[in-house]
Amino acid sequence: MQPKAVREAECELQEIASRSKSFVLPKDNTITISVIGGLSKGLAHQFSKPRISIGCAGGATDIEIDDPKVSVLHCAVAVNQDRIRLYDLDSTSGTYVNDERIQTAELEHLSEFRVGSSLLLVTILPKRHA
Repeated sequence: MQPKAVREAECELQEIASRSKSFVLPKDNTITISVIGGLSKGLAHQFSKPRISIGCAGGATDIEIDDPKVSVLHCAVAVNQDRIRLYDLDSTSGTYVNDERIQTAELEHLSEFRVGSSLLLVTILPKRHA
C-alpha cells in the first residue's frame, strides 16, 4: 500500500503527463539537469523525453537523488521546445527556485533549483551535428 502523499503525487504527475502531447524536446538543443550540490553531486541526466520525474533514490523516477529530504516523487520537469517548466509534486520539503518555494516555475539555461538538500542545474546547449 502506497502512502497517500505518493498516490497524490503520482496523480499530479499523470495530469502533467496527460498534457504531454504539448511537450516536445527541442530539435537543436540538448537539455541536461545536473546535481551540483548534495550527496548525489556529479549525477547528470540528459533529456531523452519531454517530461522527467525527480525523486529519492530507489523511487523509480528518471532522476534518483540520494537525499533523505527528497520525496519519493518530488518534482517533474517538462519541456516544450525552448520552454522548460518545473512542477513541485506536493513534496514534503518543497522545491525551491531562487530560495523561494514554488509550485511551478519557468527554467532557462543555467537555472538552479533545490530539492531537499540537493542543488540542481539546468543547461541548454546546442546539439553538435556531424
